[in-house]
Amino acid sequence: MATKALTDTLNALMEESEGDKISFGDVAQALNHRGFGPLLIAPALIGILPTGAIPLMPDILAAFIFLMSAQLIYGRKYPWIPKRLEHFSFDRAQYENAVKKTRPYTEWIDSFFHPRLKFLTGHIAQILIALLCIILSGVIILLSFIPFAASIPFAAVLLFGLALAVHDGLLTAIGIAFVAISFASIPFLWSSLPF
Repeated sequence: MATKALTDTLNALMEESEGDKISFGDVAQALNHRGFGPLLIAPALIGILPTGAIPLMPDILAAFIFLMSAQLIYGRKYPWIPKRLEHFSFDRAQYENAVKKTRPYTEWIDSFFHPRLKFLTGHIAQILIALLCIILSGVIILLSFIPFAASIPFAAVLLFGLALAVHDGLLTAIGIAFVAISFASIPFLWSSLPF
């Protein structure tokens, strides 16, 4: 049976938070009972959506991904985030507008996910995924100077988060391919800078 990991994660951030802003504390609280998969999906989606263009947002998202990945390696059952990161927030209206526009697509994409190649989401694979996400968080910071250039590493993190959430090993394999694309794109993107 298909799961709705992508759409459910988007909706959870709106349904389980209040006010004009959504903080990273809200993100952790809304998703901490769903495992580390959605905790990687959420920052990756925020980075890919127009919210990712907010100044410093890619760097903050990268820090969140780093922390979640490190805790996955450490074996924590529930995530911890520092107070300074917990209070960083983004505009709810902008996020809700982006979700409304993308929901038909995420629901369609969700229909393709189901458990398969489970050895690629097992314990050893989870450690590999977490290590790759830590590396990707550095790539995101490296590319944050270029608008939307970090979309490729964010996409890789998104695939890894989905793989963990739905136990779909095919997404792990595709995510690894996106890691390679992320590294290959760095010289090209940096050469396009005016300095």
